[in-house]
Amino acid sequence: MENMEKDFELEMMELTDDELKEIDGGSAEARGKGRWVAVRCAVTKHYLALRTQPVFKYEVEIARIYRGTVFSVYTGKVSGNYIWAYYGGQTGWVDKRFIQYC
Repeated sequence: MENMEKDFELEMMELTDDELKEIDGGSAEARGKGRWVAVRCAVTKHYLALRTQPVFKYEVEIARIYRGTVFSVYTGKVSGNYIWAYYGGQTGWVDKRFIQYC
């Protein structure tokens, strides 16, 4: 059987208004100045936690994002060191000190 793998280039695209409605309950215009942008996890050890609350507690972790993983953050929703994010079909908070904008 032939090797069916193909080279591809990852293209980063912002979410559409319909996708935003599905994720966060409203259009981009209705939510103000923020926008969804692509970021990459930039931790040097372990993982970046997606959390239900903007606090550093193990109990509120809902997903683990590993180094190099690309996901989206919403620039209009920030709480201290935390920013609102969308990853793996879930929304929550991530520590913005450990992300790199694409």
